[in-house]
Amino acid sequence: MAEPPKGENRRDEDDAGAAFVLQSKGEWWHAGFHLTTAIVGPTILTLPYAFRGLGWVLGFLSLTIMAAVTFYSYFLMSKVLDHCEKSGRRHIRFRELAADVLGDYYVTMVSQFNNYNW
Repeated sequence: MAEPPKGENRRDEDDAGAAFVLQSKGEWWHAGFHLTTAIVGPTILTLPYAFRGLGWVLGFLSLTIMAAVTFYSYFLMSKVLDHCEKSGRRHIRFRELAADVLGDYYVTMVSQFNNYNW
């Protein structure tokens, strides 16, 4: 990848929120709750429709399984972030983490696939 231009208007190394994020001392479950509320917030409006189709028992079972899978993925992601930080690489964006773990080529291909209009 090409390096960004190094001119007078370019900031040193951090963008607007990087300094705050790099100083945070939160746990993995703090991030999990924040990400869950951000992702689930708009989609919670479809929960009554889903429960109507699934019923109470299957609806709560599905909801519980999805919550467990979500928080387990947050737990795994925090383990990878901790491992990278102990190796001297701290990431503040999911794309940077994915590029470090999977490689730039794979992340670019996935990004292109996601941007493709079917």
